[in-house]
Amino acid sequence: MKNTQLYPFERNKYFYGKLLSVEDFNFEQKYMNDKRRLVNRLVHGIGVVSGLNVVRVDDMTISVESGLAFDTTGREIVVDMPVTKKLSMLSGYDAAISGGSKAYVYLCIEYSEGEKGSSHNIANESAAGNADRIKEGYNLYLTSSEPDDSIARTDMLYEQSVTVFWNGNVKIRHVVPKFVKPDSPFKFRVEIETYSHQFAAFSYDIQLVCLNTVPDGGSVIKVNFDETLFEKTGRYTLEFDLVSGNVNDTEGTATPDALTFRLAYDKSPAEGVLSGASSVKITDDETYDAIVNDSYDHSMDTELRNTVGQRLYLARIMLVNSVGSSIIDTIENVPFNQYVASNMLMSALLRSRRGAAGQLMTVQENTQSEKSGPSEKGVEVASGICRVNLNSGSLKNKVFYSEEIYHGLGLGSVTIVLGSVTDSGTIYGSSGIFREGEAQYELAAKLDPSKGSFVIGVLTRSTVLEDYADVKWTAIRDVSEKVAEKSSMKITIKPNSLVIRPRETKYLEAVCSNMTNKTVRWTVSPATGGEIDANGKYTAPNVEGVYEVIAQSAVYPEVKASIMVVVRG
Repeated sequence: MKNTQLYPFERNKYFYGKLLSVEDFNFEQKYMNDKRRLVNRLVHGIGVVSGLNVVRVDDMTISVESGLAFDTTGREIVVDMPVTKKLSMLSGYDAAISGGSKAYVYLCIEYSEGEKGSSHNIANESAAGNADRIKEGYNLYLTSSEPDDSIARTDMLYEQSVTVFWNGNVKIRHVVPKFVKPDSPFKFRVEIETYSHQFAAFSYDIQLVCLNTVPDGGSVIKVNFDETLFEKTGRYTLEFDLVSGNVNDTEGTATPDALTFRLAYDKSPAEGVLSGASSVKITDDETYDAIVNDSYDHSMDTELRNTVGQRLYLARIMLVNSVGSSIIDTIENVPFNQYVASNMLMSALLRSRRGAAGQLMTVQENTQSEKSGPSEKGVEVASGICRVNLNSGSLKNKVFYSEEIYHGLGLGSVTIVLGSVTDSGTIYGSSGIFREGEAQYELAAKLDPSKGSFVIGVLTRSTVLEDYADVKWTAIRDVSEKVAEKSSMKITIKPNSLVIRPRETKYLEAVCSNMTNKTVRWTVSPATGGEIDANGKYTAPNVEGVYEVIAQSAVYPEVKASIMVVVRG
């Protein structure tokens, strides 16, 4: 049942009196399995469907959560309960860390099956009992081998990623969109990964054909990178603005010039060779149509053949040398984004997008407001009229305040514009210029970015005879500023991992960065994984295992963080 040839399909034809053999029953199972696996592979894809997170237990031990994945032939890999393994006990360990200087290893998973149980053989009573079950399972193993650039993942449908340099210490990839329209701008990315404690630096030229740099219109990209100029994270991205040529159905290319490549570690020159080229299809077709057509143009044989033998990478495990041995430093889950998006997930994302676009305006007491979505200029606008109560007969230089007004554009910075509403129209700025002989007001607004609200203040500049003043307010928010604010928000949980005994308690701290409202909600997954109160006091369950504790912003639900808790006696 380890076949990788899924078709052509033939199934049993039954008729009265047919003699059925072992081969017929095996043939029946193969037919059903192959049909299901072909659908898994071509409809759903390759990668992790659910779970399978890898967490560090101690210096040399990892735990893999339960979960499901599809391999390159559509076979289901099921881990039905969390499994804990020492790295040294995994297949491929010695080869993966040979030399003792490896900065990382990859944890991979593969489908396996074996015989189980025994049954009496009535055809040959003297024969030993035969296994009567096939148990489907999995193997975990380690490797230091990198996948090639054709590894199956969703971003390869719309982007092309080419590794132009890799020597074990530095990896350089060029990433471009697969399709662009003629004479259209796009981003050219240089993605860099470093795996050495030394600081890397390099430079080289990229020769362009049917592509040009912005704004000078040149045909050469000058790439310069010096790791000492960045916070050392091991991952960096350089972006270059390019524009496609005014041509159609043509390949634009970006080829690194190997003769210009210069490499150094801690300012000491090193050797290295660049290779590989990137290509962009320049076409009048809409990008959506081009991606769909390109996907459907692949034959089934080509689609399956290109992925046979690909590994399924669960984690990149970073190692550090300690007293002559390698120990676990950090773990990066699914490093090559080999995920399978379920129909439920895609449906939720689409509904979430529709919900964000269709938000209803909120109506506050004493305030009539209207809210519009992003305009062509990239702003969100909300407006309304607020009635501020005054004391009839008050003298000038008296200050009156409105109730708290929620503008409906969310938390953070917005611009508030105020105008005085009169019978003849709305006056913005100094009312004395247009309202000669009438009450004059000076208007101001005090914004509370942590609540998404503001208060209007009215200062009388003359004696007031009216009982109220109507103020027209307009709140304006730059969408790019809103996105930037959210992208800078971050939650960090201290400690970042936890090993605890059953029923033991531990306080966790959620550190909120760049957030005006720091209220968080604590949850545990699964729900049987213990209890945690609003103050971060976590109580472990009675059952040993690996559980996830999540801290989520009460105001920004998309901002959250989690840690893995290992409960063991």
